Amino acid sequence: MKQRVIIKLFIDRNNRKSRTKAFKIAVSQPGVESAAIKEGEDFELEVVGEHIDAVVLTNCLRKKLGHAQLLSVSPVVVVADNDNVGGGTDANPQTHSYPYFGVPQYQVYEVSDPNPECCSIM
Repeated sequence: MKQRVIIKLFIDRNNRKSRTKAFKIAVSQPGVESAAIKEGEDFELEVVGEHIDAVVLTNCLRKKLGHAQLLSVSPVVVVADNDNVGGGTDANPQTHSYPYFGVPQYQVYEVSDPNPECCSIM
């Protein structure tokens, strides 16, 4: 399920380096499909994707930029257009997300010695 995360950034309005850094941090997180900064009274970073860990993203932004505040996490509502049902367009396009590669899990096999009385070195 897609979700939308909105994070308030406390950065200088004229500092392009901080904005670029915020974008790089946001899109480097697993599951993120798009990121945008809403400019207004406050800078708000809007991130859309599947299975986004909002707390990890906010902590990364705090670590690199200083202060960031998690405002909301909400599901994205997709409105299907009923006019183009037979028009050759897919009403539910497939999204591609990159898998998160964690710690690999290995199977453990126990090997028993058929002759435990013998020394295995000789």
